[in-house]
Amino acid sequence: MNKSSSKGIKLTTVIFAVLILALSALMSNTSVADDMEVTTESTS
Repeated sequence: MNKSSSKGIKLTTVIFAVLILALSALMSNTSVADDMEVTTESTS
């Protein structure tokens, strides 16, 4: 029982970490895209 519960906790932690990384990646990509758009507009 302890092994299965500890595996479940590890799996949940990994999934949670992946979601956080994915969200931060999306946030950084969005900000970079905004910066590029602003740079392109000012250059034009």
